[in-house]
Amino acid sequence: MPYAKFIRIFALCAIILSTTGILSPLEAQQADARKTTCDTITVGGPASWQPVSYIASDGRQSGLGIDIIKEYAKRHGIKVEIDIELPWARTLDLLLQGKIDVTAGAYFTDERQRVYQYSDPFYTDEIMVFQHVDRRFGYSKIEDLRGYRGARPHGGSLGKKIDTYSSQQLDVMYSPTNDRIFDLLRAGHVDYVLLARYDGLATLHKLGAQDTIIAVEPPVDHNPVRLMFSRNSPCVKHVAQINMLIAELGQNGTIDDRTKYHLEQTVFSLETGS
Repeated sequence: MPYAKFIRIFALCAIILSTTGILSPLEAQQADARKTTCDTITVGGPASWQPVSYIASDGRQSGLGIDIIKEYAKRHGIKVEIDIELPWARTLDLLLQGKIDVTAGAYFTDERQRVYQYSDPFYTDEIMVFQHVDRRFGYSKIEDLRGYRGARPHGGSLGKKIDTYSSQQLDVMYSPTNDRIFDLLRAGHVDYVLLARYDGLATLHKLGAQDTIIAVEPPVDHNPVRLMFSRNSPCVKHVAQINMLIAELGQNGTIDDRTKYHLEQTVFSLETGS
């Protein structure tokens, strides 16, 4: 074949490959390498979930779940990228695709377990009933909420017990943000709010509403919090070792110390209770 004709055919093939999205052998090799290595752990999560993942007053993306991932990454020479400012639904979509490797925290559900990989629990969240002090009603168990209208966050789970019971037995509306959910309660549009204890208390302090809206004991439920990995991420292979780290940090007191630190940064002093 004449050399000039060969060059024309080769150039035409290159154009076809670039326009059809078919990878060249080198590009395919590079893509495979990206899929199978965990040089960087990309972290997503809620931006206001104290003490698990939140944005601090100085703009830092912080939290207990992020601490665990950073400690593991430091020990194993892995970089960490954090973006907890995306909407939760968008975060889960990117996690499913493997574009985010892990969320800094999530409750366990059977549906999620089928598509994501959980770590062992590292924290336990208390789900509370928040009421306005001027419109209190008797509450000691979830069944007492029947006949009242409530609100809960949109797009997230409050655990299997609450998710199931509220969908079948309760009159509950959904709010996109914590600020808005308490506005509904202050305005009298709902009778109560279902939210994690410290998540709710941090929001109330931010709104200056901690004296008019209170968390009513006892908790509705206790939900273990876990890291949640994408099954399409190469970093999922580290879950077993991360579980060992979680056990170590729990046994040596680090998790308790860091939990106290994050709550003091975002909610109140655990020593003074204010």
